[in-house]
Amino acid sequence: MLDPADIKVATFHSHYGALMFHKRMGGDSVIRPVPRSLSSSCGSAVFFTSAFNPSLADENTEAVYVKDGDGWREIWRK
Repeated sequence: MLDPADIKVATFHSHYGALMFHKRMGGDSVIRPVPRSLSSSCGSAVFFTSAFNPSLADENTEAVYVKDGDGWREIWRK
């Protein structure tokens, strides 16, 4: 189960990108719909709690956000 206090979300240009990122993240991630307050090309997002390493992102990764109070703060964008 993901800890809501340290949750991050990655958005993608394609569903395939979300699936591949989820696979690279391993057991510390889940695929869910993108939160309404964020936009994404494909509508799929990967939620995770481990530290974000930019080397995990690829050409399909759009942005990464961290939970900030009731909203999201962008920490990386391609």
